[in-house]
Amino acid sequence: MIHPLDALKTILGNLRPKGQELVSVFEASGRVVSGSISALRTLPPYNDAAMDGYAVKHDDIQTIPAKLKVKGTIKAGDRVDGLKVENGECFRIMTGAPVPEGADTVVEFEATKEENSVVEILKPKKKGANIRLKGEDIKYGDTIDFKGEVITPYRLSRIVSTGNVFIPVYKKPSVCVISTGDELVHLGDPNDGIVDSNSFFVRSLLKQFGIEAGYLGISKDNSEDFIQKMKSAMEYDIIITTAGISFGDYDVVTNSEKELNIEWFFKYVKQKPGKPFAFGKLGKSFIFSFPGNPVSTAFCSFFYLIPAIKKILGYKKYEHQYFTATLTKPITKRNDRVHFNRVKVELKDGKFYATPFETQGSNIIESIAHCNGFTMIEQERVGVIEKGEEVKVFLYDYEFLF
Repeated sequence: MIHPLDALKTILGNLRPKGQELVSVFEASGRVVSGSISALRTLPPYNDAAMDGYAVKHDDIQTIPAKLKVKGTIKAGDRVDGLKVENGECFRIMTGAPVPEGADTVVEFEATKEENSVVEILKPKKKGANIRLKGEDIKYGDTIDFKGEVITPYRLSRIVSTGNVFIPVYKKPSVCVISTGDELVHLGDPNDGIVDSNSFFVRSLLKQFGIEAGYLGISKDNSEDFIQKMKSAMEYDIIITTAGISFGDYDVVTNSEKELNIEWFFKYVKQKPGKPFAFGKLGKSFIFSFPGNPVSTAFCSFFYLIPAIKKILGYKKYEHQYFTATLTKPITKRNDRVHFNRVKVELKDGKFYATPFETQGSNIIESIAHCNGFTMIEQERVGVIEKGEEVKVFLYDYEFLF
């Protein structure tokens, strides 16, 4: 069996971004920038006032208090062509308004007193105070380097402010999901059986990355049904199957692999949960074949599928990062596989603490809903990992913690 980190390396080593396309700023949220963006505007477009106050010549306020004649008022959006501040004069000016010729300093209202169109400057100011210079934020033609970054509202604000309407982004992969098992039923089916929750989980996870995965339904435990569904799936970039990947008489993925001519890069990973996980290729489609147990599918989706999708989408950073946390209860490990135990991570007094879920069975869906992270216990550790020990944690629910 392959080590989990080697399995992840194999997956990421075979995947690449699909290319790029232009999208409008109205459709860009959540996409990943694929190239440089040039500013189409200079910001600010002129020297403007950073505060409400008076636009003055600094030479006129060398001696405090200083009295100046108020020539008028300039508000944001006004044009100042033809306006000029002469010696002993000033203009009332509002925040964001262009600074007229001759003025080099803005004195805020709080440091003044005006009466009968004459203002008295009561406090000294440095030359250039309260003036935002033309191009201080960005200049026309400057490069905005967001390549590999997700377009958040903050980054979108930067892009839109520079006059850009279209943004180069990486293309999304097409993904489909096939569940397998005679025991499965669709949601709402009145018959006895196990609701196909795995497909809902995977598709919901992908939707967080803006990918609407196709659902090709539930394959019965016979090769004919599965092969037919897989042939339909070959039009997708990524095929995700759940269950049927072991060596049982009715493990339909394994039983059909030769006829389909699936090329496996690896099959089975030295981990718990999710040992029967395989990654391969069918034609031009990549296959992620997950185990049937819901916790195993959830873990494999988190640990392998998310970094893979991020890499295809062009993320600059696509691999998971871990941190360490202190165990609040002991963990018993009975074999030499790498264990990824579900834990509830909490932040107390600046330290992270990890509490293992009482039951670590791969069928206990409550564990992934109740917890927010996976510990990673290396294969060489066998026995009891004591309370108080530091363990590696991969967090899958940041909002739960922060």
